Amino acid sequence: MGQVPITNLNELKKNGRIVGRANYIFTPEISSSIGSIHGSIFNQNESIVMGRDYHNDSRMLKRAYTSGLMSTGINLLNLSDCTFPLLQFTIRRFGASGGVYFSGGHLYSEDVGIRFLDAGGIELSQSEIQRIIDSYNTYPEHVRRVDPNEIGQLTAIPQTADIYIKSLQQFVDKKKIKDANLKIVVDCSYGPTGKITPLLINDIGVEVIALNTHYRERSVSPVPSINTIRNTANIVKASNSHLGVCFDVDGSRILVVDENGIEVSFEELLMLFVTFDKRIQNSKSNTIITTPSLSPVVKSFIEDGGFPIKQVDNYPGEISRQIREERACFAAADTLKFYFPAWSPFSDGNFILLKIIEIMTTQNDILSSLTKGFPKGIKINKTIPVSADLIENIHNRLREIAEESGYQYHDIINELKVINDYGYALIKVALHRNALLLSAESEDKNKAQKMIDELEKTLSKL
Repeated sequence: MGQVPITNLNELKKNGRIVGRANYIFTPEISSSIGSIHGSIFNQNESIVMGRDYHNDSRMLKRAYTSGLMSTGINLLNLSDCTFPLLQFTIRRFGASGGVYFSGGHLYSEDVGIRFLDAGGIELSQSEIQRIIDSYNTYPEHVRRVDPNEIGQLTAIPQTADIYIKSLQQFVDKKKIKDANLKIVVDCSYGPTGKITPLLINDIGVEVIALNTHYRERSVSPVPSINTIRNTANIVKASNSHLGVCFDVDGSRILVVDENGIEVSFEELLMLFVTFDKRIQNSKSNTIITTPSLSPVVKSFIEDGGFPIKQVDNYPGEISRQIREERACFAAADTLKFYFPAWSPFSDGNFILLKIIEIMTTQNDILSSLTKGFPKGIKINKTIPVSADLIENIHNRLREIAEESGYQYHDIINELKVINDYGYALIKVALHRNALLLSAESEDKNKAQKMIDELEKTLSKL
């Protein structure tokens, strides 16, 4: 495998993060240099929390980064493998000055991305990340090196996960949940969620069937993949469970299936929280923050409920910053991220799951029934059959096609949301047959049809 040397760190910038294939273009040397630059931004002796997913490439790049950071006299609190929300929680809990996380995540199944965080556990803004990139391109003039006896210290903080689990539980009524006798299926996607979620759910008195809790070598297709999602849906039905969820690798979001093994959409979850969450309902004068490509029907539903809406672009950290600025009571991004500010200004898959369990318990109802009455947008739909041998790696292929066609899109785990000036379309993989389900929504029906026709033509390349 040939290494492709990079001359400019902007080459690794993707969707506002530094992302690249380990050893191929994103080398340990680059990682160490970025660590030195990042460390030099802080004052000597400040503390940074670091974490990563399970994969060896993330581990290697994190270790290289560690040496660069320590060389600037910065102390490291090391979480080793952890979920992204646990890292964000830990920064706030220990009063650290910031954090760094290395992960593949769903969108970059073969790459590793770095996420930089501030003292509030929020991802750095585009301008701050650009500052790091620009400093790399003029390396080493912005780097501070310290004397050997002032090199930063590395401290393990293994008990943090227990504190995190206990803190999460304080937000729900454990007794009420236990009395509801719920059973759920959780797919941990071979990620660090496997060490946290089964314990958390079991502790609040819910029976849990936990899947893929162990580490597995990275494969070409992202996890959760269509096959692991289908597996979860089938087990929910076979075991008569009340709910199934598939976590993203980093633990920041979940895909939800109801008791019938049917996927619950982003918009249904959004309306579920706005309608049934007590804290949100008691904050009617406060803003709800969403992303711009929200269905007009859902936007009206929220505004009719008495909430002002502010729509912001979904760059890393942007929604979290707006939550603070607006004192928002809730936020949701169409990448399946939901933000409950009483817990944290960022999206946490475990907290989202607890909220769904709490709503089912307090309403004493099943998920399909709770979401049934919500309004549906007028969409144009189309089904395209796909051959079985394409299904395993379908998400990557869809992403490649979207990028080749120059589409703006969001990754929603089992679907892509393609956005243009007059509306949006969803390309979703069917759970119970080998097919792609297309749906488009626009204020103008003809334009929605045009989007479907265009997508169908593009997808014929599959």
